[in-house]
Amino acid sequence: MAFARYALASAGLLMAAASSATAEASTAEPTITAPGVITVANEGGALEGHTLTAFAGMGTGLFAGDNLNSSFPEGIGVQMYLTFALPPGLDVANAQLTSNALRVSGTPFEDLGLLLAEPVTYESFGPELFDLAATGPHSGCTVADEASIRCDVTEAVRVAVDAGEPAAQFRIRFEVAADNDGSQDLALFYRTDSNMNEAGIFELAITQIP
Repeated sequence: MAFARYALASAGLLMAAASSATAEASTAEPTITAPGVITVANEGGALEGHTLTAFAGMGTGLFAGDNLNSSFPEGIGVQMYLTFALPPGLDVANAQLTSNALRVSGTPFEDLGLLLAEPVTYESFGPELFDLAATGPHSGCTVADEASIRCDVTEAVRVAVDAGEPAAQFRIRFEVAADNDGSQDLALFYRTDSNMNEAGIFELAITQIP
């Protein structure tokens, strides 16, 4: 019962901080960024945000790690969810999920292991996604520089395209949900407001088969 009460309280705190910052769904068209490469921005709207790893709670910011704020008990992690609309007619040779909007608090990449991207499928975003099962194997993400990550999600995007899915969706999380050291370890992805999941914070670059 204590966790149930805390779940409601934490969801209220998170949503209060982000209620005025919820982004509208992206209307940006996919762009051709190189010969044979189509780039799609994350939708930046109602299908994205973060949930907690141990109970139902949610917010709109794109965070992964642990100790989101001082109200959180030890052992509670944060994971984010992303949605990318898939244009028709794709024939996928390669797909890379990237962001150059990384900010770091603490030492999440040292303490929590690899940052992972795993395919998921959901129709609406909400706190119940905290234990959503992945639909395929995860991919490890690499830190390209202090502000950038890259994740090879070729197989996940190929499966989504072959199945006729309208979107590719991903959960981004660390291997270890929390390290129980009392310190915040977060990867945060934002440009202007940490509680806003704006379109274009992440991009999905899909290379077509010639």
